[in-house]
Amino acid sequence: MNIIENFKSAIFNILSSKMRTVLTTLGIIIGITSVVIITSIGKGFENKINNTFDGINSDTITISNSYDATIRDKDKLTIKDADDLRGIDNIISVSPSYSSNATVKLKNPSLTKSVSLDGVDKNGKDINKVIIEYGRFIEDKDIKYKSKICVIDENIAKEIFGRKDVIGEKIKTKTVPKEKEIELEIVGVYKKEQSEFYTPQIYIPINTLMEETGQKDDIINSILLKVKDNKQFEKTKKQILRVLTINHNNKENKYNVSGNFALVDNMKNTIKIFTVFIGFVAAISLLVGGIGVMNIMLVTVTERTREIGIRKSLGATNFNIKMQFLIEAITISMLGGVIGVVLGYIGSFMVGQIMRLIGNDIKPMVSVPVVIGAVLISSFIGIIFGVYPAGKAAKLDPIECLRYE
Repeated sequence: MNIIENFKSAIFNILSSKMRTVLTTLGIIIGITSVVIITSIGKGFENKINNTFDGINSDTITISNSYDATIRDKDKLTIKDADDLRGIDNIISVSPSYSSNATVKLKNPSLTKSVSLDGVDKNGKDINKVIIEYGRFIEDKDIKYKSKICVIDENIAKEIFGRKDVIGEKIKTKTVPKEKEIELEIVGVYKKEQSEFYTPQIYIPINTLMEETGQKDDIINSILLKVKDNKQFEKTKKQILRVLTINHNNKENKYNVSGNFALVDNMKNTIKIFTVFIGFVAAISLLVGGIGVMNIMLVTVTERTREIGIRKSLGATNFNIKMQFLIEAITISMLGGVIGVVLGYIGSFMVGQIMRLIGNDIKPMVSVPVVIGAVLISSFIGIIFGVYPAGKAAKLDPIECLRYE
């Protein structure tokens, strides 16, 4: 009997005992379905992180004063520090950053909205991945003349003026808590997706903001850097700390140097580890399913003892008998795997819909490698748990088989 005939025989035996086949494959179906749903949700979370942090360059480094050390005035970051860091080889661009909380009046004069005034220079556009929709970003001339201009996002533009293209319009901001009113002319509008924790960022020339808020000695909040290769982060970090400690004549613990890419990578790795762990727990049901397959195949061998004797008496070898029962075990397992993949896909879709209803827009993604892997795993289970029953069938004595009632 060749392989094709073995498959035909296996399918015939499966169809002749439909209920038993369903109960046999139930463990494999549940296991594969669980694995597909869990891995698709994990992939959906990973994509959600990618989209959430899409506005953050993976090649950006942020420098700030450390929260774990006592910071004196002489330890605080300055614009001079930003200028001195431009000489490091791996650094492409540098932007000093100084921010202040403020409020702006909306289209309805009785309403106000909290915003963040972010003082940057022209490099802030590239480092912060600002995509200009109308107008322009901050330029060197704005820094030189301490221009009272700003670049706002399209959402706050609509809330204040009822439209996006507001180039040339003026807004009045009031800083918090000093309540210093600053009138700014809008020279640019940038694209921004509004999220649940959305706080509008208004970019203005850094020296303009520092002067208006009374910030002295060029002291800034942080320094943003864009690097050529984030794999050289540790080397670049050491160079940055060396420049800062020389400038301020202090120790490295006064400063915190962090890569945005590290935050994203850590979150991705955490989700992957969690997905693998939960997937492993769900895969335990595959073991149960495999035992079920072995159990039913042992029963099948007992039920078909006379058939085995007849086939051996007609010339079938031990290998032929072994292959017949092994292929039947693989077919049963593959059937469970295919059904599990289909149910897993449907389940993933339903989970996505439920998450959307509760306000969490995560789209589970069933990848092709997972589908192929699920079918191969189910086939492998059939081989592992089908070998013993098949071997037992092959070793039966044909004479004893023919005597079996």
